[in-house]
Amino acid sequence: MFSRILVGIDGSEYSRNAVNYALDLTSKYESELFLLAIVPSKVHHGDSSGVFGMVAPSYFQEYKKEAEKWFEEIIAHINKNTNIDAKTKVKSEVITTPFSIAASILNYAEERNVELIVIGTRGNSGLKKMLLGSVATDVVTYAYCPVLVIK
Repeated sequence: MFSRILVGIDGSEYSRNAVNYALDLTSKYESELFLLAIVPSKVHHGDSSGVFGMVAPSYFQEYKKEAEKWFEEIIAHINKNTNIDAKTKVKSEVITTPFSIAASILNYAEERNVELIVIGTRGNSGLKKMLLGSVATDVVTYAYCPVLVIK
């Protein structure tokens, strides 16, 4: 039913739960799984001054190292606990973009013809009182494909 599944990962408990659900679906449907971490952009748009505050290379490299640790943990879990061939079925990527995180997830999904997006209800933003985080809300609102939101 779903041949290509995307999971947005930020290291939060909710994104780890989303990965677990995505792994079950990947195993059930023999899907290709995309793990995506997005470096939060420091880009802002001024009134007339254009774009300023780009992501520093050192910040990107630091975040990328952290995301790659998440990916390694997930791959180790896959290899140990599932029947999924991680070498051929799982692809992981860290990207940075001037767009919002939600827009970046949706663009990435559309470029790869993803059939299901799995995302946690909230990420690492620290807004604990919100029922659904702003990224998850935007992904659900604007996605062209089904979105599974995991608590």
